[in-house]
Amino acid sequence: MSLSEIYNNRELLEVARKAIEDELIVWRDDRTSMLNRRNGLVIFERDGSPSSIIRFGAEDALVIGLKAIEKHLNDRT
Repeated sequence: MSLSEIYNNRELLEVARKAIEDELIVWRDDRTSMLNRRNGLVIFERDGSPSSIIRFGAEDALVIGLKAIEKHLNDRT
């Protein structure tokens, strides 16, 4: 499967999005964040209030998403 087939596949994008969101929730609930990050991903607090705490960077999110896609594709075969 080519990279363009992956990024044009809504199902695989949802797999990646869900994995990233789930990991953000774990980091939030564990009160974990990356030190000295100036940009990256944040997630609302459990009560729905905004948060300015950067949990992890975009490169980490990409790895999480790609690993989830890989697992999903391997599980289908």
